[in-house]
Amino acid sequence: MSLLKKIFTKDRMKILIIIFIVLIILSIITLIFLKNNYKNINLGNNNLNKTLDEVEKYICNISSYDALIEVTINSNKNTNKYIMKQKHSENNEDEQEILEPKNVEGVKIIYKNNTLEIQNTKLQLIKSFNNYPYITDNCLWLNSFISEYKEASTNNKIISENEEEIIITIKNSKNESTKDIKQKELYLNKKTGKPTKMLIKNTNNQTIIYILYNEITIN
Repeated sequence: MSLLKKIFTKDRMKILIIIFIVLIILSIITLIFLKNNYKNINLGNNNLNKTLDEVEKYICNISSYDALIEVTINSNKNTNKYIMKQKHSENNEDEQEILEPKNVEGVKIIYKNNTLEIQNTKLQLIKSFNNYPYITDNCLWLNSFISEYKEASTNNKIISENEEEIIITIKNSKNESTKDIKQKELYLNKKTGKPTKMLIKNTNNQTIIYILYNEITIN
């Protein structure tokens, strides 16, 4: 009986070890499946709405930022490029300085308390305009895009994505002094959440203003 008991015990241990190994293998397979399934859900439509809702909330809550931008303006006759610094504060105080080209270098546009001030640091000139609704009509500012997005109807705003970016689109823009502007697209890096570029298009779907965010700090 003692010998049989030992044999039985050894066989039982072998069975337990086999069961334990099988359970480990099943657990690993389950984890791999869940991980792959999670990735698929992230890329699919089921989780897309939640992700884009979070992006929308993040963009709408931006209250201040500092940015170094490159602006390309296309017209029927020519193309002009500018490098600018922008600063927007939560107190709605805004400052924009042109760094390039050289012929307009040092020109500053400052908006504070409904007063627009234009400075030329080279010529030491200052010109002020009181009660000027400057920011609400200026498509070069990120906060102007955000304000328009908040006011746009559901049918006129879309959030989509590609492999690397999330695109926020405003259609049928009505807040611009230039009626030719009909659509704006803001691109955000998926990893950082920061704006990378903004495209402003006309009625022919041509990009008339291209804003590249070389640097941007969301405060």
